[in-house]
Amino acid sequence: MTSVQELYGELWAGEKTLDLELQHSLDPRGTDSLFAAFAELGPRAGQLVVDVGARDATHAIRLVRDHGLRAVALDPVPLHVELSRRAVAAAGLEEEIAIFEAGIEAMPLADEVADWIWCRDVIVHVDLARGFAECARVLRPGGRMLVYVTLATELLEQREADRIFTAVAIVPESVDRAAVEARAAAAGFALVSTTELGGEWRERMVEDGTWDAGGDLLRLSRLRRRETEFVERHGQGRVDAYAGSKLWGIYQLLGKLCPTVYVWERGA
Repeated sequence: MTSVQELYGELWAGEKTLDLELQHSLDPRGTDSLFAAFAELGPRAGQLVVDVGARDATHAIRLVRDHGLRAVALDPVPLHVELSRRAVAAAGLEEEIAIFEAGIEAMPLADEVADWIWCRDVIVHVDLARGFAECARVLRPGGRMLVYVTLATELLEQREADRIFTAVAIVPESVDRAAVEARAAAAGFALVSTTELGGEWRERMVEDGTWDAGGDLLRLSRLRRRETEFVERHGQGRVDAYAGSKLWGIYQLLGKLCPTVYVWERGA
């Protein structure tokens, strides 16, 4: 145990030097690095990419424009399907991008038709075995799957995990590194690469001014102080979902959650 004398006389006495070093950016990667990682895999014009969990089709649109691909945009949420249709129409890409209301666990696609699968922020919400099996079914042999997934680390306490997972619809197995990798292998995928991002994207967001971590912490503090009142006015589910969404980024900065990028290849 650190003594009071050591803490005040030595450790905190030299804190300014460490703090000055930590004021310099480590040049963290941002969200665009995911598109760069995909580009490095060598997509070719005319190939088919399936965007599972497309939300508003922003990613599908960019992949089609950047690489001359064809795309299928899937999402199980009706609101997201409508947003995707509007965005694709506005982009003038109705011929290049097909949109379906469906999830990764049951895709309305024939066997071995896709060259690529783009999967960001999806598998934490699904049954891993079914999701990976379906991806393996629709990918041609040698086709690749790029997955961005946030994994739990040993720093995430069980009570923290229980609360945030329930609040934001997380399947516990699907944020477990060992389980994710084992399920992918069982579905016939060979691991090509793993890139642990940790808090990098969040650091870049703070440095670029696109995310206010301090503001999120302030709102979380206010929420805790008046939680009973807010629950009465907005409902427990909405309050918990709001808190979970704010904690997600904070936990990434604290190392409790680790965003990770996988590339898997479907075997023959």
